[in-house]
Amino acid sequence: MHIPVLAKEVIEILNPKEGDFVFDLTLGAGGHSIEFAKKIGKNGILVGVDIDEDMISLAEQRLLNLDKEFRPKMLLVRSNFSRLDEIIEEIKRQERIEILPDIFFADLGISSYHFEWSHKGFSLNKAGPLDMRLSKDIKLTAQDVVMKFPKKKLEYIFREYGEESFAKDIAEKIINERKKKEIKTTLELAELVKDVYRSKGVFPKIHPATKVFMALRIFINNELENLETLLEKIPMYSKRGTRVGIISFHSLEDRIVKQKFKEWNKSGLGFLLVKNIITPSEEEIIINPRSRSAKFRAFCFNLS
Repeated sequence: MHIPVLAKEVIEILNPKEGDFVFDLTLGAGGHSIEFAKKIGKNGILVGVDIDEDMISLAEQRLLNLDKEFRPKMLLVRSNFSRLDEIIEEIKRQERIEILPDIFFADLGISSYHFEWSHKGFSLNKAGPLDMRLSKDIKLTAQDVVMKFPKKKLEYIFREYGEESFAKDIAEKIINERKKKEIKTTLELAELVKDVYRSKGVFPKIHPATKVFMALRIFINNELENLETLLEKIPMYSKRGTRVGIISFHSLEDRIVKQKFKEWNKSGLGFLLVKNIITPSEEEIIINPRSRSAKFRAFCFNLS
């Protein structure tokens, strides 16, 4: 079952109202969008963006289950949120919507469904192809990286995007293993990384391959660059009172969000809606362990 992270806090802080225009930039399974839809009602507009067509289909089914009497106008778009300008201009053209959004929201975590669907290649615990692409439009797969990239490049990816302490050793292990046979599955890679940790006498609480998998996913899907591009574009499509809320799940993302909000604040574009990050309660972590590392930041524009 998909549980939206920090849903109560997101709604309280971003405060969607009847008739608002909300942009959910990471539609996923629609968990947060459903909560927004309930608040903005039939006079509101909800745009949901996701790069993965499977997630859009799933979210659409769930959103259509909402009571038609209270359901907002809904537009679901298959695209990357880094193309925000193109998405908004296309909506203006096709739907004749001239108003600017009241809320931009993004949950940067990978949907729980991606881990459950082994064919996507994200799971550490289920056998699947080494894929990790959020969209089939992306040509490079995790297997391409693991099997073809030189040692120094692999080491860089694991250290830069995964903050992996044993990046050099893991890269070396991959190079040696791929000389013997093709590394095809998620479980093969996970076991290989586990071997490196065992050889060091290190047994972390989380799966030893967690950081390597995260690094590959971030690199393949260009996640950090896409986030930076999105944050450059949001002010161009905001107005006085537009709220921006972003949930991140690791320090690399959070650093980008924190820095950009700080920059907007210093430039006089608006103010922080919360001074410190919002994190899940102990109760939420027990119900939804994947929420443990979530960090929520929010900003409000005061553009004239």
